[in-house]
Amino acid sequence: MSTSRIGSNTPKAPEGLNPAGAAPAQAEAGKVRDATKVNPAPQVTGDPLAAANAKSGKDYGVSISDSAKSRADGYRKALNIARDTPDIREDKVAALKKQIDEGSYQPDPGKIADGMLREAIKDHLADNER
Repeated sequence: MSTSRIGSNTPKAPEGLNPAGAAPAQAEAGKVRDATKVNPAPQVTGDPLAAANAKSGKDYGVSISDSAKSRADGYRKALNIARDTPDIREDKVAALKKQIDEGSYQPDPGKIADGMLREAIKDHLADNER
């Protein structure tokens, strides 16, 4: 029994073609010849669209509607308010402590039950997403 190398029976590509079947000139056309000629990614400052268009020298004709700009501004404002709001609202805590001390605190059992159910449903949905 003779031994042979793995792949020795693999047919060879016809002369003048690379293994992928493209002619040498076509294969060379797809190669990167000089990586220094590739444009670097534009730096995003201010309006990303304007910055990208300025760097590339091209105008892609993309515009953002006033409605979308308004929504983005609203989102930014809400995010800033949320960031500026402390995790513990000392004014609310102080008011509740005062009500408890005075004996005037009257919790709403319906709101408590709603909150407990809402949290239980969120937990259930989160556990069943996996």
